[in-house]
Amino acid sequence: MKKVYLYLSTVIVLSTAVVCRVNAAEDAGQPGAFLSYGAGARALGMGGAFVGVADDANAVYWNPAGLGQVDRKEITALYAGLYENTGYGFIGYAHPLSAKSLELRAKSHGTFGVGIVYLNSTGFQMRDEFNYNMGDAGLSETAVMVSYGKVLLGESSGRFLNAGANVKAIKQVINSMSATSYGADAGVLCVVMKNVTIGVSVQNIVAPRIKLLEATDEYPLSVTAGGSCRLFNNNLLIAVDANKTYDRDYKLRAGGEYCLFKTFFLRAGINDMELDCGFGFRHRDYSIDYAFGLNDSWKGHDDLGNTHRIGITIKL
Repeated sequence: MKKVYLYLSTVIVLSTAVVCRVNAAEDAGQPGAFLSYGAGARALGMGGAFVGVADDANAVYWNPAGLGQVDRKEITALYAGLYENTGYGFIGYAHPLSAKSLELRAKSHGTFGVGIVYLNSTGFQMRDEFNYNMGDAGLSETAVMVSYGKVLLGESSGRFLNAGANVKAIKQVINSMSATSYGADAGVLCVVMKNVTIGVSVQNIVAPRIKLLEATDEYPLSVTAGGSCRLFNNNLLIAVDANKTYDRDYKLRAGGEYCLFKTFFLRAGINDMELDCGFGFRHRDYSIDYAFGLNDSWKGHDDLGNTHRIGITIKL
């Protein structure tokens, strides 16, 4: 039976990977694109298929409903060095307000979370209409998210329904110009049967509007549905996400995680224009994770290179 499960899991991931490659679409230049990069080296090593998982402090970013699954205080951080002098990072914190068992969570006060996403890019040369060098310029974008998730229904059998939401403040700075706006997201997460979870995350229900000079960028509505399944005594995690952003083609993400010796994790996945892999170590309340991204050089993006992400998580 285990061989059958492994075979089916492999088929699901590989089939989704093929579909991802066929349907991948480029979204460069979309307002709020920096918020589509991801959070957590663990999730990114799985190709960003995490909306139906969302079981750690990174749920603040992926699906705030998942905060209801977090039963201990937890802090997480990620840093990624991107191309063209660009750095990206995420810091998240989850704080359960009460209850540590599933039977009691539905009666608890839920879990509070906060997250900060930032992107900074420097070294751009400014030129006037006569092509004279006017010095260097830079770009930074920051989002601060305050989240809350709670189990609405819970059973001792392990089935439960979570709901969550967050409000966010976004600031964009381009050289000497800056603007700030606000928005909101929401999500649900449900265990439909033992070890099978589905979730939906809706970003920009309240859409941020960033205005620099006379131009206004409104963040588009984005909906992601995801599912996950745990096999082999929870040692194997398989996850698949489907995303649709307004006025853009849909995207599929798929990935998996396998636990060895209860302390070492192997991960792999595919995310639109990127192949991902990674690993992680867990010792008691400390985890360190690494994810590698192979960018889509076969579609003419050879200069983008590869990306390295490193993250750490601490349970308090």
